[in-house]
Amino acid sequence: MRRGRRNAAPLDSRGAHVGVAIVAIALLLLSWYGKLVALGVVSGVLALWFSAALVRAYADGDHGRHALQRAYNVTFGWGDGF
Repeated sequence: MRRGRRNAAPLDSRGAHVGVAIVAIALLLLSWYGKLVALGVVSGVLALWFSAALVRAYADGDHGRHALQRAYNVTFGWGDGF
């Protein structure tokens, strides 16, 4: 029953938008200062984290746009704290 409610619930992505903005600025600064190894590591970790969240959403029975939104919120939703 919980899974159905979670999959049907609307998602609030405001915190995730803040999180992705912070990550974009950090990646821009890393590339600006020539820290390409750090840029690759941070980008790779975020891509892996998003992929794992997307697999979890699909395994939970979520599909399409809602699964992508859930993975986006899981990956960047920590921006709610700012």
